[in-house]
Amino acid sequence: MNDTAARELADRMKKEFRTYVLRPGSWTEDDLRYVGEAVQDLATLMGGPARFRAALRWVLLWRAPFRTPMAAMAAPLLDVVYFKGASWGDPPELKWQTVHELAHVWDIRSFYRLSSGLKNASGSSYGRFRWQPPIPFEYDPGDGWLEGRKPPLNALEDWAESVATYVYPSHAQSCRPVPRLISPARWNFISEQMQIRVGYPPSWVGHFYGAEEAAT
Repeated sequence: MNDTAARELADRMKKEFRTYVLRPGSWTEDDLRYVGEAVQDLATLMGGPARFRAALRWVLLWRAPFRTPMAAMAAPLLDVVYFKGASWGDPPELKWQTVHELAHVWDIRSFYRLSSGLKNASGSSYGRFRWQPPIPFEYDPGDGWLEGRKPPLNALEDWAESVATYVYPSHAQSCRPVPRLISPARWNFISEQMQIRVGYPPSWVGHFYGAEEAAT
């Protein structure tokens, strides 16, 4: 990717969303464009660039030149780091990962109010001690979790997964072997945090409620 194209994309993200791309010349044009589209998609549902900037304040994006068990991660001070295992070359999944990590940044900036709120809204809870950072307790996502889908590690991951599903429901539904659907309670809580509120996909209801419950 030439430096001029890289800097133009990076400058646009910085000016509009206060999202800073570190070493833009190390990105491919396509990857940087897809990441920028994911930022735009989340910001649109949040209510626009100004709301995005107010909630996330700033975001640092770094493409790390090494491989880890994680595809990407978000953390205080680091913001969003992509590793070699990220979904480069798979635009829908790369955008999903980007929104997932941006949701973590949003939660961090809220002092984890958002993930805590989702935990309460979904009836989730922490149980017995289990050595796993950053929260050493077993997470129970409650009854409204898709059967057969691996439960989230903690409320922070529950929040990030739910935000990504809200932004990209079609991709969530197409994922295999198990789709990444979320319950109405989770969807409604995410919707309350957005300026643009999207209706819950009707075809998902039967995955979380029996036929009689879905009809009421």
